[in-house]
Amino acid sequence: MKYHFIGIGGIGMSGLAMHLASEGYQVYGSNYEENERVEYLRARGISVFIGHSPQNFDKPDLVIRTTAIKQGNPELVRAIFEDVPTIYRMELLRKILADNISTCVTGTDGKTTTTAMVAKILFDDGRDPTVFLGGLNAFLADGNYRRGGKVIVSELDESDGFFASFKPENAIITNIRGDHLEHYDNSFENLKNHFKYFSKGVKNLLVFNADDPVSERLFKDGITFGKEKGLYRFSDRKTCLMSQTFSCWRGDSHMGQIKLMIPGEYNAYNAMAAVALTHELGVSIDTIKASLESFRSVDRRFTFRGMDNSRNLFFFDDYAHTPDEISSTIRGAREFFPDKNIIVVFQPHRYSRLVRENGRFALSLRDASEVCVYKLYEAYEKGQYAIDETEVLKGLSSYGVPAVHAVNYAEILDWLERKRDAVVLFLGAGDITEASKMSALKLCATH
Repeated sequence: MKYHFIGIGGIGMSGLAMHLASEGYQVYGSNYEENERVEYLRARGISVFIGHSPQNFDKPDLVIRTTAIKQGNPELVRAIFEDVPTIYRMELLRKILADNISTCVTGTDGKTTTTAMVAKILFDDGRDPTVFLGGLNAFLADGNYRRGGKVIVSELDESDGFFASFKPENAIITNIRGDHLEHYDNSFENLKNHFKYFSKGVKNLLVFNADDPVSERLFKDGITFGKEKGLYRFSDRKTCLMSQTFSCWRGDSHMGQIKLMIPGEYNAYNAMAAVALTHELGVSIDTIKASLESFRSVDRRFTFRGMDNSRNLFFFDDYAHTPDEISSTIRGAREFFPDKNIIVVFQPHRYSRLVRENGRFALSLRDASEVCVYKLYEAYEKGQYAIDETEVLKGLSSYGVPAVHAVNYAEILDWLERKRDAVVLFLGAGDITEASKMSALKLCATH
């Protein structure tokens, strides 16, 4: 069996490609551009073409695509012309999970970190999980994938509605907010209905956030976690430089102290979701506590990029791209570095999200000491929009937050070269991560 992946360099697609290759199938694909996953796949012996062309076709038995691949794609056109079956990546993932014992983690926020936590706990407990992760984590042999046994832990992307058809043995729903509504007829009710339908397909154990008002109304049966409410709860959270601790409870039973080396109350919630699921699956609390203490962040989740010693600048990169995620990340940075200025380089992601959030990005950034707003990342959105990243600048000005506009990397670097004694957060879901790496490399190397 030979598989052709259109867009093989994506984080979800590359994991599936590695899985099929590890099963002994022939796998190759194409990608719009070179990236880290493309380089890694080639090192694994998987051929990747750069650019999309009918010449890339090599008599596959099945073509895998993402929703980002549109009907006019030349490889998709050739597949249709030659009657080669074509499926979406989520259909392939669903089939793989259906043939194994699956645990899925979905929700609006925190699913990548929570997935990684669950996978690591089960690994440390000797359960040999196969893992599909929507990010890179050092404990996984292949970054976003690990080949293990019949137990599968998978992040489940909720962005396009297909997730609702999955029927895993176990699932975590981290929370539910009105993101990606463009794929749900711009209806939050439609999104909620998809989550409700998904919950009814969970065969064994459903874990959800009791502090999330939407989840609390939608789901009646399951294991809950939270701070104020829930069967599994955390309390007495304390932070210090580069760590946090909190008490862990199951009902009225105190399970001890959890220590995390990653910041923010949001990560305490992620950890409690992982505690709830794995403890209910029979993992001892001692194993869970040790596993979480040694857990390190997923790439682009408060990832340390470097330090400019001469000017005492710390560089961190984070995927936060919604107002709530941005607020949480800034608060987490202030907890870890209470005596430092927190300055942000922020890149809005998608015109439609900027329109939908209607000023909330500036509101979420107002706790920063200073902000550099980078050019918007379109993410395949085309057409005319009467809005761009300058909307965020105007909002920040109204809140009295010092802010500048950058349209290229050189302008970001020029702004940073004048900063001292601060933590620099690069926030966003677009190519802002490349700016974070280049800035840290340039400034840390020269100072």
